[in-house]
Amino acid sequence: MTQETHASDDYEARIEAAESGPLKAAARWVVALASAALGDAEYEANEPQVVVHSRQDDSVLLRMTTSSLEEAERLIVQIRADLEALDTDEFKAEWEGAGDKS
Repeated sequence: MTQETHASDDYEARIEAAESGPLKAAARWVVALASAALGDAEYEANEPQVVVHSRQDDSVLLRMTTSSLEEAERLIVQIRADLEALDTDEFKAEWEGAGDKS
């Protein structure tokens, strides 16, 4: 009998804040404050990202920037479900091209 493996054996997904330069960060804060003043609480000052890391060396397999923490939370649920359900090759094929372009 062969042991079934899942991508979650090799990878884990986390929500992280995007690292951006000081000018971009300041601009995002100004827009977030203006949005809040106009009644739009959706806009986040920090760009939340869902990042899939290797459990072996913490390298990044996938990074997806989202517009809000709510969107990141929905996305991470989907990614974690796929990590549990798919093997590593299937996971990579499913999410290939979905991440941020470097």
